[in-house]
Amino acid sequence: MTIGVMAERDADSGDIEGREDSDVPTPRQAAAELFSSRLSELIAESMVSTEDGSTRSLTLYALAQHLELAYPDVPVSQSGLYRLIHGDAIPRLDLIIALARVFDVPPEYFVTGDKKP
Repeated sequence: MTIGVMAERDADSGDIEGREDSDVPTPRQAAAELFSSRLSELIAESMVSTEDGSTRSLTLYALAQHLELAYPDVPVSQSGLYRLIHGDAIPRLDLIIALARVFDVPPEYFVTGDKKP
C-alpha cells in the first residue's frame, strides 16, 4: 500500500499547499473550505456599533482587534484571518474556541457539517 501526501501545511503558518491536478479536495482542504465558509457566514451576518451610534458590517480588522483584546493569549492578525477566510490556512484549536465564543456558536460549528442550533 502506498500513501502519498497530497497537501502539506506550513508548520509555522498553517498555510495549505494543495495539488492542482486533482479535483477531489484533501481532508485538509475540505476542512479549510468548511471553516472558511462558516466564518464567512458569521462575519457577513454580524453588525457592529460605531462611535457615532450607527451600525456597519464587521470587518476582519475589527474582528482581529476584538480577538486581540478579548483573548490576548491567542495570536491572530488581520492577514491571518484573511488566509482563513479564503481557505488558505487551517485554524489552530485555540483560535476556533475563541471565535466560537465571540460568535456564540459551539466550536463544532466550524468543523462539522451541522449548522447553528
